[in-house]
Amino acid sequence: MIGKWNKSVIATYVGMLLAVASIFLLMSGFYKSAMMCFMGAGICDLFDGTIARMCKRTEEEKNFGIQLDSLVDVVSFIVLPVVLIVKLAGLTWYAAVAAVLYSVFGIARLAYFNVCQEENEDKDSPIKYYTGMPVTYAALVFPLVYLLHLYFNTEVTALFMCIAMEIMALLFILKIKFIKPGKKGYIFLMLLAIALFAVYIIFVR
Repeated sequence: MIGKWNKSVIATYVGMLLAVASIFLLMSGFYKSAMMCFMGAGICDLFDGTIARMCKRTEEEKNFGIQLDSLVDVVSFIVLPVVLIVKLAGLTWYAAVAAVLYSVFGIARLAYFNVCQEENEDKDSPIKYYTGMPVTYAALVFPLVYLLHLYFNTEVTALFMCIAMEIMALLFILKIKFIKPGKKGYIFLMLLAIALFAVYIIFVR
């Protein structure tokens, strides 16, 4: 078969499946479940690199993993947020502007990351920081912003979502260094994800 299907990329594929499930749930109006799948996709992306580095891989498998990760990121953290904005804000001008900026700058960010990874001779050596905000942060930002729906109506929540999307779009392409989480960072992000899941289960309808 074409492609790689070993355990080094399983977390990446699972993340994509969760993202696709989130899109279907959004289209059906199940926002709570969609957001939880969205966060699940983010968790998979958080750990897929660590899992891959634990596996013995050929150079071809390493390169495949890099490309696969970015392609899945397009679905999980660019297409999915755009679908979310369209569902919440509808076909409004401000939603269109936010979606276009977010998509273009997000794709540029991923292409830049791929180039940097290809230039890195040791692909198993984890980088210490990112230039520009990783698109993966969408899995944290948008579920947090959506919690405003507990206090505001859909129109106001959608407006805040669009603002968040435009800010993130700019952070994708600005030459700002974001420290890559270490072991403590991963623990913190996992605890934050668990807390968010609990909030969604208990408070979101």
